[in-house]
Amino acid sequence: MKVMAGDRADRYVREMMLPSIAKAVGLEEPSLDAIRERLENPYYCLRAIFGHYAFARRGKDRFDLADLAMRAIDATFTEETMEDFLKKPDAVVFWENYKAICHKRRRKAMEQLNRGVLQGIAELAQEIYREDGVGSIAAWVVDAVEEDGRLEDQFLRMVDVRGVGPKLTSVFLRDMVYLFDLEEQIEPADLLYVQPIDKWLRQVGPYVVEELDGKSADWILAGKLVKYTRRGEVSGIRFNMGVTYFGMREVKDPEKFTAMLANLPEIKRILG
Repeated sequence: MKVMAGDRADRYVREMMLPSIAKAVGLEEPSLDAIRERLENPYYCLRAIFGHYAFARRGKDRFDLADLAMRAIDATFTEETMEDFLKKPDAVVFWENYKAICHKRRRKAMEQLNRGVLQGIAELAQEIYREDGVGSIAAWVVDAVEEDGRLEDQFLRMVDVRGVGPKLTSVFLRDMVYLFDLEEQIEPADLLYVQPIDKWLRQVGPYVVEELDGKSADWILAGKLVKYTRRGEVSGIRFNMGVTYFGMREVKDPEKFTAMLANLPEIKRILG
């Protein structure tokens, strides 16, 4: 756990997370402070969500979908007119602009697949604006943790958006908690919401959790990983990021995971 939560977690943040978010929010340098400031702004927060998170699990189409969503943002509102958009009762105009851009570029809008994500996330921002007068989804998450250390309501509300599943939600929540340094403030019962499970976390599971059933649901595995990382006094978020980095950037082929894990020099030194 310590090996994965170490330099690999740093590399995940430095190479895979910060540059992508910085690009989405219009920053030339991926400064942590500057990214935090922009995420608290509802305009840039939506750009971060659509540019980095919303389509991350769509394979080779994810970059095209993110680009189309960004163009739809540009056609719908600016930073200056964002509040006017947030005051609207719904985000239908955002979806209509997305459809028009797709038509112009001779792309299918794929309403069944994309409308829920696009319109639903934008409408969540509008809903939050009606509650707090700001409308930043990131700030909404931060406020929840700082208020009572809980994230369950935020997780359930985001998952309720059609097309936004538990994995995407957990990745977003994990990153916001990391970026705003909130992990130690979260109630232990809610830490599983910031432990997204991908194929690499499933691969590493048996080496961390002795009683693990290979068919365990994601939320059960997430809960057990939270339990064991806390026992080992390791950041569950950094462990999660480090395992994903190891899998995506070093292993690449799931069939090689066990061999490469066993052959890591750091692991060999620990095992003597």
